[in-house]
Amino acid sequence: MSTFKRKAALGGLALMMTASIVGCGKTGEPGQTGDVSEKKEAAAAGPKATLNLLTSHAGAAYAKEVKVADDPYLKELSKLSGYDLKFEFLGHAQDYEQQLTVRFASNNLPDMIRTYSIEAPMHSGAVEQGVFQELGPLIDKYGPNLKKKIPQEAWDSPQVSKDGKIYGIPALSALPAAKVVYVRQDWLDKLGMQQPKTLDEYLAYFEAVKQKDMNGNGDPNDEYGFYVRENMAYADLFFKEFGVSPNVWNMKDGQLIPDMIRPEMKDAISFWKQLYGKGYINPNLFTNKGADWGAGIKQGKAGMWEHEVTNYNSDWTADKFVNQPDVKINMIQPPVGPKGPGALTPQYSGIYYVWVIPTSSKQAEAAIKFLDWAWSDDANKFFAYGVEGKNYTVENGAVKWDANAPSNKEKGDSVFYQLSINPRGDGRMVQDVLKFSPNGDMLVRGVELAKNAIFKHDGLNMPALKALETHPELVPGTGAGTLFLDMFAKVVTGKEELDPAFDKFVSEWKRRGGDEAIKEATAWYNRKAKK
Repeated sequence: MSTFKRKAALGGLALMMTASIVGCGKTGEPGQTGDVSEKKEAAAAGPKATLNLLTSHAGAAYAKEVKVADDPYLKELSKLSGYDLKFEFLGHAQDYEQQLTVRFASNNLPDMIRTYSIEAPMHSGAVEQGVFQELGPLIDKYGPNLKKKIPQEAWDSPQVSKDGKIYGIPALSALPAAKVVYVRQDWLDKLGMQQPKTLDEYLAYFEAVKQKDMNGNGDPNDEYGFYVRENMAYADLFFKEFGVSPNVWNMKDGQLIPDMIRPEMKDAISFWKQLYGKGYINPNLFTNKGADWGAGIKQGKAGMWEHEVTNYNSDWTADKFVNQPDVKINMIQPPVGPKGPGALTPQYSGIYYVWVIPTSSKQAEAAIKFLDWAWSDDANKFFAYGVEGKNYTVENGAVKWDANAPSNKEKGDSVFYQLSINPRGDGRMVQDVLKFSPNGDMLVRGVELAKNAIFKHDGLNMPALKALETHPELVPGTGAGTLFLDMFAKVVTGKEELDPAFDKFVSEWKRRGGDEAIKEATAWYNRKAKK
């Protein structure tokens, strides 16, 4: 067995994979623009090429049972794109990972393969051994929509590119960011307060919540201004307001260092200590399990919390709350603090998965043209609404589509065409879909708030640092078992004083391997800056 095959056979990484295919069809050659008559002529002439795709069913019910040869959605994609699309669904998560490992080991590869990264363990060494085609020249020639609509940070990701060359095509997550601040609008109204915009206004709201029996259960002490869950999950507030975030790296004095060891972090920790000391946050914030956290919010214990806009319909509509007849939920922006506007989500590549094209395939040009069509405006309607006459209708030029109609919901059809066979990635939160949601206006606003709460940092697309591979306790952020979270919890709850505890944490972090991580990160940044 070759070195590549041995590596592939040993690879393994949990992957959330979904099915994906679509095609490209316009005039003359697929992927080029033409008028209506030319498009009809192209469709009548039949598919331009056959493309074989390998992907996962991603646990989707429809995709698990799909009859590939007769499926109406796949037939429609072939018709719209001008390509004869043939694809194979493997399993899901670990099953997919194992099956993909075997496929690479056997060298039984189709034209297009969905993977997590060009260097995923299932095909370790593939780039170096020439298993994947370099795609940059083909994208330059045949992929104008790919270049225009996929953000640069995705192309720059190590999941897609290596040594300045592109070996994968990104498919994107549902949103560039999803975290928002939720607030009990009915409590604000009851208190006669406007939506808070500054740290002082947030604190004023928290104090009012503390003083009143807002949920009306007779206990004035079971409500908290801000409700927090274990490991500070969904607790990104009150950091960027002070100019730092526990999760990111930034250049300071010629070195790329994690924000969590910068002196400014002490200001954020001091503020969190104030929140805890005044009873503005739940005292069990470091042990509050996710299920208990959600239940507590729905029981009326939270005046404010952080979660994802994508969870609004499933978790935070009024009918989900217990004994809260007048509940009204809203989404608001993070507060402005001493160092400027708050933010929730570090900028990242936005990649959901990656398409690769093996060098064994003779259809690389066709594959790029196909993906370019999938990213064109001509493909929008299909990936939002499915097949006309089956999933939606058009009346007086306007689309009529209902996500809850049997044709879209009964077998999970809409998930199939919006996600499973959508080579752009996850299309369930695009504007075309959201406008038909029962809570469309709220969701559209929330998506905009989440996007505006993204912040930039200097560690964008930094690969995993070798210096931290065997030291998970040093990884920046509030993960369980990290040195930062341990120090943070002790200071916030008053078990240790801020200055000595923070200085001890920084010293210990550097001694255990942090100094090496900084050297490695700085070298990476300097190489990146020279390109």
